Amino acid sequence: MFRVRLLRTASFRLAALYLALFTASALALGAFVYLSVRREILTDFDERIVEETDALKSDFADGGRERLAAIIEARGKGGAGFSYGLLSREGGLIAGDLRVPSAGVAGWTDAQEADSEEPAESTAEVIRTLVTPLADGSSLLVGDERRRPDEILAGVLTAFAWAVAATLALGTIGGLWLSAHFLERIDSMRQTARRLMDGDWTRRIPLSRTDDDLTALARTFNRLFDRIEKLLQANRQVSADIAHDLRKPLAGVLRRLEAARDDPSAAASREAIGAAIGDVEGVLDTFNALLRIGQVEAGARRAAFRPLDLADVAREVAETFAPAAEDEGKALVQRLDVPLPIAGDRELLVQMIANLLDNALRHTAAGVRIEVGGEKTAGGIALTVSDNGAGVAPGDRAAIFQRFYRGGESRRSPGTGLGLALVAAIADLHGLDCRASDNRPGLRVTLATAAETE
Repeated sequence: MFRVRLLRTASFRLAALYLALFTASALALGAFVYLSVRREILTDFDERIVEETDALKSDFADGGRERLAAIIEARGKGGAGFSYGLLSREGGLIAGDLRVPSAGVAGWTDAQEADSEEPAESTAEVIRTLVTPLADGSSLLVGDERRRPDEILAGVLTAFAWAVAATLALGTIGGLWLSAHFLERIDSMRQTARRLMDGDWTRRIPLSRTDDDLTALARTFNRLFDRIEKLLQANRQVSADIAHDLRKPLAGVLRRLEAARDDPSAAASREAIGAAIGDVEGVLDTFNALLRIGQVEAGARRAAFRPLDLADVAREVAETFAPAAEDEGKALVQRLDVPLPIAGDRELLVQMIANLLDNALRHTAAGVRIEVGGEKTAGGIALTVSDNGAGVAPGDRAAIFQRFYRGGESRRSPGTGLGLALVAAIADLHGLDCRASDNRPGLRVTLATAAETE
């Protein structure tokens, strides 16, 4: 089963396709090289015979047939590397050991030795021979064994065949190895997905040391799983938080209504009804804030994104909050000289910054300096809202953006505990990291372009 899956993987098919293309290219190149080498070898082979023939023709011109016959006999006994023959006009062998099948032949032909020492049952040696007629009517034969270039060409073919076979073998082994590695990583992803479907949200896809496409895909899926796990945890926490936070106002409404029932006076009824209305309005505010956060986290407003300057939006909100800060004896300072380009929903960004400033005004004492600043960073842009007030305990900084979280003095102040949770949701929708840090003294909230890790 594993072998069948191995052969069906995309990586094996891709490797097989590349191997087929490479083999076809190698065969075409090999055929071209073989034909070129063959032509060169055979041309050189014939040129050597022609040069030897020209030299013997010169000897014939200088000394006649007798001298030529003596030279042929001497070279034949001395192992000159060629085969020779001198035939009379009638075709009789005068010197050497080469004969042609028929008399009167001129030019290139195949000849055989007159006194072959080969066994009768063996294949006769083919000798490529150049037959040259001489002035006295005789014929000069100079030849060489065809097996010499044939052996060279056979060696070339053998080497090329081994090279192609090695290429196919290595390519197949490499394709199988690559497919096995690919299949192993796919199985790892599949097993992780099964564990996640079974409810084990701590599982993540293992990352390979090789930073390839599968690693980038695994990293993207792991970020997706982190996001889903975070949403699931938030959903479970919200259910518990809603039950906890709504229990108190609903219990208050119940007590007041019961008290009004027991006290039939009009004043008591009006007081109970008024208090109950206030509690119900607080509950509705909580639900409206939760619905708002849910809409933002679902990305329903992403279609309204337009290019804008976050510094202009922050400047506009800060100017709106300036009179309230002055009335409370607090200084609201702007440091928004640098443009902060971003694509986003202006209404949501206004609410995000307004919630930050409202939180800073609500939880700081008189005389505090609140600053709204912006800057360009290596990763993009950053907007900060900071103050020099009492600040937030280190253990609470990471939790203040959770729904219904109210730490320290904020537990005694009015509110739903959803303002900063909405800030975090809007920031995430716009690709901004939202984090709290120590302003030394005070609190600094930074909204910076989220770093992409592929």
